[in-house]
Amino acid sequence: MRPALRRASAGRAARPAFACAALALALAGTLASGGCADLTITRPVDAIPVAIAHPSFARDIQPILTETCASSIACHGGSSPQAGLALTPDVVGPGQGTMAYVGLVNATAAFAPDLKRVRPFQPDSSFLLLMLGENATLRRGARRMPLTSLPVPAPVIETIRNWIVDGAPNN
Repeated sequence: MRPALRRASAGRAARPAFACAALALALAGTLASGGCADLTITRPVDAIPVAIAHPSFARDIQPILTETCASSIACHGGSSPQAGLALTPDVVGPGQGTMAYVGLVNATAAFAPDLKRVRPFQPDSSFLLLMLGENATLRRGARRMPLTSLPVPAPVIETIRNWIVDGAPNN
């Protein structure tokens, strides 16, 4: 049984409990190296239907990462996450955020050392968004994340973009 979309409140778009944003944040690693075995995850029916203008990391971004990139069968979960990028909701330390937040924001991309995985305020310079897109040139020839047949839905990518534009806050 799939969770239903939560009702929009205070003018915000509805958010799913299990968003398909395979936030391709599965991004960084899997590509150049051997890759992971997570090729069977399919896009959930419940997805963010409309981009969230000002998303929260804890409420909107982390759940996407957890369900699509850091589950027990996904590339960026478990004891040996690809590219050393754990996208789990485990807290690193007081005031530091989750493993996912610390591993993404201002962290150098393993596959592209000249880029940050997420560069606050600069979505077009954020490796995460490049890896979610369809443009192989921007991905530097790497496979699109997530490693599934279906791409991340446009509203989910736009939600991630909006979070980065807002400065990728740890909220």
